[in-house]
Amino acid sequence: MKLRVYQRLVFLLVLGWCVGTASLLAQEPVELPEGVAPESEWAYGKHLEQLEEIMKVSDLAAREQQLETFMKKLHPKSKILQYYESFFSRTVADYEKAGKSQEANALSSKMLQLFPNSITLLSQTLHDAVQKQDHATAIEIGERLHAIQPDKQTTVILAQSYIATNNGSKAAEYSQKALDAMGPKDGVYFAYWLASYHTGQKNGDKAVQYYEMLLKAYPQGTPAGWEAAQWNSVKGTAYTTLARAAYDKQKFAAAIQNYTESLRYSPKSDLTYLSMGLSYWKLQQLQPAMDAFAKAAVLGKDQAAKAQEYLEQLYKPLNGDSLDGLDEMLAKAKSALN
Repeated sequence: MKLRVYQRLVFLLVLGWCVGTASLLAQEPVELPEGVAPESEWAYGKHLEQLEEIMKVSDLAAREQQLETFMKKLHPKSKILQYYESFFSRTVADYEKAGKSQEANALSSKMLQLFPNSITLLSQTLHDAVQKQDHATAIEIGERLHAIQPDKQTTVILAQSYIATNNGSKAAEYSQKALDAMGPKDGVYFAYWLASYHTGQKNGDKAVQYYEMLLKAYPQGTPAGWEAAQWNSVKGTAYTTLARAAYDKQKFAAAIQNYTESLRYSPKSDLTYLSMGLSYWKLQQLQPAMDAFAKAAVLGKDQAAKAQEYLEQLYKPLNGDSLDGLDEMLAKAKSALN
């Protein structure tokens, strides 16, 4: 009886040693026969068999550790390394199925270090960051992905992320790249953003360039995703910017033309009427200048006093040094605006 107990104990010890040895061997890449290259199909097949055994380990933390250890021991030229990422990805999925989100996220972060140039991994991480509106991560991962394999989608995400974080110079850089990739029609948002950015930077010529681009892209209609009122406001601003640029270059006829267009979208802009009046005055077209000043005056806004002053300067010498009849002109202007 004692002999049987002893034999059973020895058997269990040997079995435990074998299992432990097998576990250790699973973490040791198979020794390649002489003349067999690590990048060979034979080596790939053997390594794949070993990895599939590791993937059977139900303790996910232990499996993760074994995968990492096995990877470090592989020859750098081993063909299996090209596909190694997938074994970690399967483990991440198993963590998630087991409800271990924290462990899944930790392994995903580790994978970014283990496979820093993985297009698939970087793309998925970027997608997740965008979904979470995590702009800092989107920028970090987007820049890495853009350096490896630039594409339109990554460029657009980087532009949007830099805009969201108020990084003007980088937003301008990537907005231009996005606009180049998408074209003026699809990239109209970036054309508008660049126009606004350069206006704020006091770079009038650049602002004009982008406003002309978006006006040409949509001479009629409204871009997809824009409200009509929103787009009309953009067009009004665009024409006003073109008019001011023309005025500064003493192209007064062009200024008047663009101010007239802007009034289609903002028909009661006192500043526009005042500026039109000044443009007509520069061309010595005094009657339309007075008409424009009169409209700016009767609107009763910020430019009213200045418009009234200019109107009287023109009207009085043309009317025998008298302001008689000016009220009628103002009444006519008010009626025209209603």
